[in-house]
Amino acid sequence: MWREITPQVFLCTLFCGVLSYGYAEEAPLPPIYINQEITLKSGEALTQTLTRAGFSNADAHAVTHPLKKKVALNRLRPGNTITVGYWLDNNQTLNSLSFNAPHDKIAEVSLKDGTYEATVKDRPLTRVRSVSVGNIRGSLYHSAKKANLPASLVPDFANLFAYELDFTRDIRAGDSFRVVFDEIRDESGEYVRSGNILAAELYARGKKRSAYRFKDNRGVIEYYDENGSPKKKLLLRTPLEFTRISSHFNPSRKHPVLGYTKAHRGTDFAAPTGTPVKAAGNGVIERANWYGAYGKYVRVRHTGKYKTAYAHLHRIARGIKPGKRVRQGQVIGYVGTTGRSTGPHLHYEVHVNGKRVNAMRAKIPAGNPLPRKLRGQFHQLVTNMKSLWEVQVAKNNENQG
Repeated sequence: MWREITPQVFLCTLFCGVLSYGYAEEAPLPPIYINQEITLKSGEALTQTLTRAGFSNADAHAVTHPLKKKVALNRLRPGNTITVGYWLDNNQTLNSLSFNAPHDKIAEVSLKDGTYEATVKDRPLTRVRSVSVGNIRGSLYHSAKKANLPASLVPDFANLFAYELDFTRDIRAGDSFRVVFDEIRDESGEYVRSGNILAAELYARGKKRSAYRFKDNRGVIEYYDENGSPKKKLLLRTPLEFTRISSHFNPSRKHPVLGYTKAHRGTDFAAPTGTPVKAAGNGVIERANWYGAYGKYVRVRHTGKYKTAYAHLHRIARGIKPGKRVRQGQVIGYVGTTGRSTGPHLHYEVHVNGKRVNAMRAKIPAGNPLPRKLRGQFHQLVTNMKSLWEVQVAKNNENQG
């Protein structure tokens, strides 16, 4: 026979049952896994970054140990983001670590069966073609920056025209430039670094100069102007970047120290002490020592016909000595004021068949032109590059309008 249940009995039975069930069946909370990003600070080693984030010294050394033979940890830069994973418990034991490593790699460490294992793989990157179009107002550097040309590419851009222009006197306000270049971006589309300059035009002193990057059928990459003539010449026009001429080649100049007329058979470039001095061309070091009034001095033999000399150096670069081969653009010394000098500058000479000539006016031989059979492919490249910056020019005009 059913027993009659009053409302009071029912509620008590229900409430007590719920309480009893809650205490008897309550499951423990699952452990929490944390992914945290920490940033490498200036002067820090990776282990120091980890201990600063709260991990034990033992864990920090254990997790980095398997990386030492796979990654140059001393080449990690301040600002590098380190992602760590760990279980939130009393020990806060590191379970995983990852970061972007040098040479476009990703380094990862994970804890497996009580042992940390490291892997290094290629970082997924893409090249994005970008365009910069601008006018020169003030310095080339600031004008390029305003036109969104990465600062790291400004010296490369200048070097493309260093064989034919003196940037200390040939560039004027109102001159213009156009550049197509690669940007390297990561898997989320974030900028990583600049790539190569693919094409460039510079309008200076009423004349257009151009440079296009082209790979021939042998895989050799060179820059040519739009007619297929090589940009590279035997010697650079100037062995310094972004400087100014303080004294020109002058057979009847009054010497600033001696006080009487003495031929100045070189070009002086004013620049701060320590400014790198580049070899004007490929060659062999013929002299690298103190040389009387020239102070610390380097002379390079390029061919049987051409030599260059660099004087008043603050110091000569390490490894630069007679018989040493150097390549064009290699740093061979640093601007100074040694010898008979009134202030920091580079005295630069070009010798042709033993005779000193005006480096700013001398006709420097160029390399070989583009083979005729590759001209069609090259001209198609030129057309494609020009179409890219013409689109950017139209956008700029539209924005200004």
